[in-house]
Amino acid sequence: PADLALCDDCRRELFDPADRRYLYPLINCTNCGPRFTIIRGLPYDRPATTMAGFKLCDKCAAEYENPLDRRFHAQPVACEVCGPKVEMLTSSPEGWAATAGDAVTNFAEKLCRGAIGLLQGVGGFHLCCDAADTPAVAKLRERKCRERKPLSLMFPTEDSLRECCDVTEEEWRLLRSSRAPIVLVKRKTAAPVSPLIAGENPFFGVLLPYSPLHALLFSKVNRPLVMTSANISDDPISYDRDDALSRMRGVADHALVHDRAIHMFADDSIVKIADEKPRLWRRARGYVPEPVAIPLPFRRQVLAFGPQMKNTFCLGRGNVALLSQHLGDLDSEAAINAQRAALTHFERVYRLRAELTACDLHPDYTSTRLAEEYAREQNIPLVRVQHHHAHLVACQAENSVSEETIGIILDGTGYGTDGAIWGGELLIGNALSFKRFAHLDYVSMPGGERAAREPWRMAAAWLNKSFGGINDELYEFLRRRWKHAIQREQLDLLLDSYLMTTVYPLTSSTGRLFDTVAALVYFGSEEQFEGQAAMGLEWLIDSAALSPYPLDIRDNEGTLNLDPQQMFREIIADLMAGKPASEVSRRFHETVVEGFARVCDAARIVTGIETVALSGGCFQNTFLLTRFSQVLRARGFRVLTHSQIPCNDGGVSLGQACVAHAQEV
Repeated sequence: PADLALCDDCRRELFDPADRRYLYPLINCTNCGPRFTIIRGLPYDRPATTMAGFKLCDKCAAEYENPLDRRFHAQPVACEVCGPKVEMLTSSPEGWAATAGDAVTNFAEKLCRGAIGLLQGVGGFHLCCDAADTPAVAKLRERKCRERKPLSLMFPTEDSLRECCDVTEEEWRLLRSSRAPIVLVKRKTAAPVSPLIAGENPFFGVLLPYSPLHALLFSKVNRPLVMTSANISDDPISYDRDDALSRMRGVADHALVHDRAIHMFADDSIVKIADEKPRLWRRARGYVPEPVAIPLPFRRQVLAFGPQMKNTFCLGRGNVALLSQHLGDLDSEAAINAQRAALTHFERVYRLRAELTACDLHPDYTSTRLAEEYAREQNIPLVRVQHHHAHLVACQAENSVSEETIGIILDGTGYGTDGAIWGGELLIGNALSFKRFAHLDYVSMPGGERAAREPWRMAAAWLNKSFGGINDELYEFLRRRWKHAIQREQLDLLLDSYLMTTVYPLTSSTGRLFDTVAALVYFGSEEQFEGQAAMGLEWLIDSAALSPYPLDIRDNEGTLNLDPQQMFREIIADLMAGKPASEVSRRFHETVVEGFARVCDAARIVTGIETVALSGGCFQNTFLLTRFSQVLRARGFRVLTHSQIPCNDGGVSLGQACVAHAQEV
């Protein structure tokens, strides 16, 4: 079972002076508390959890053994007499030292005075500070090396959350649920928190206290707190107590910890309501290891290793797929170790005996190398699955569809069968095979992967292609707009014809297309964290309906190419004429939707298929997802979207598992 948020009964007991568990910070029952994160093996009994070393007192034992009691066989059950204890530690040059007095009260007082705290949660550790204290937030950002990415907030009460955000009924339902994810909600303009929390982002990622320790802390701190994963930059979340204290020394000033060990990490899940449904952006605590039913049962156990970014792995067996918790990007030794620990945990708990494994087509992904190593050790077949094919099949699988569909797969990066970087794809297929029916036209990526971090490079490439070179007038426009120090000679060198045709990789990426428009419209020459420029482009959209820009569609040896060169010429004309950024953004979004809808019409004429699956990280864009769904349904298509698993790369492992099984059986 998944970890569940503090239930109403336990919350009531926690603050009832007459209850024997009054103010006990690890209170739980059969309806709430840790599950997945404390299990060491099966069967799920107390000796197989991290509570094995805590012998039940007589009163807890009586509850545990009574079938009529709310704590019957609640494996983490405990109380102040027999259970784990909480303490506060303070960091110093010599290390961490215990602090006398009430741990929760002392920790709360330190946070209120501007300290950075390390808090032991359910599936890992959090870094926290006073969300209204700008110097404290700045200090946390500097120490965590998280310069601009938004920080999540935990609020003491629903009323305090209402002061900061406009929350819909569906969002309240998620926040109050036993899953208790981070929910992305619309912020209020005058929200009483630091401007460093989320920059210009119109949304906050918010939580309500979901553990008893959170609840106790907020009974002492009646204000919003930053509540972000305890890690450095994009490393995995800290979850082992000793490791967390070691890694976060110098980051946190004080720590509120306990001795109920976390055996397996599970970061906070992230959900956003889009097109009237909850959409998982990160699937972890509260959702994992809940299985996903699939349309065609696995006749062999399959293990899929997922992609490089937003990695998850997937175990397929019987009629279900079991996805791991969010593991992050496999770019560091710490991330690789976390992936291996999670896989070992799944192998033990689910008695995994994989007979087939799958990985991404990209030969240099860490996940590919891990899969190759695993296949050799286990002496089992390895199937390599094209990234966007896996996206398509993942969307089909979670919607219980096995027949061929059209797939609009829009994202930033995926290794194509031709060696190029795909990402603006219209595929036709199912788990057995796929055909690339249409895609965005190719353009070079100046500097390779640097172009993903510096969107102005993609803008230079697309304008160079669209205008047949960058003339003096266009260069002066870009120089003024970007406020960029690059000299004309440097730009000419970057766009050298030999480099553009021979050295730089080609891409059909929609993510890079969004980066290009964002760099022209508002983002300039800044470096970005993943998706930052494109997110800002979405926030700029004017609510008024506007006609799309022209987008040429041409046949290239049987594959349709969506060519945006004329679109870029008109965007430049609009910007030079002083058209509002909101209008340009809206027209650009409409262009993407209309262009892919037209090639969907063409695919239907050829195949007779009337079902379209939408997948890929670009569909985290709420406007794009909603508008695609509206336009395609209006044209008579059935539309499949993601809700149980992320549309981004966090869902790719499910598609890999289904493809490998279909092709190898």
